[in-house]
Amino acid sequence: MKLTNYQRSQLKAAACFGGAQIDKVAASLQRENPDAFWRESELHQRNFYHEPLSYGSPVPHRSYVKRFVLRQYSAEQRQVMEQNHYLTTTFQIGVGA
Repeated sequence: MKLTNYQRSQLKAAACFGGAQIDKVAASLQRENPDAFWRESELHQRNFYHEPLSYGSPVPHRSYVKRFVLRQYSAEQRQVMEQNHYLTTTFQIGVGA
């Protein structure tokens, strides 16, 4: 139940162009390799390392290892992160000629 390295690179490249492009590429990959995607009836069998975040409705899963804790940064930490471009720079993967 895995995507090939090439299929993963296609998905990463699509991420640079936004959600609509991700959806198009994911639909194409699902047609090419249907076993790499969870079926609706299998979602409750998933295991996660971090607790899955739910935005209004629960995420079906079997278990998770570590509870997700939203991290709070002080003003000084945020300033250092901004100076080091952690919060302002977006890197594009697989795009360009």
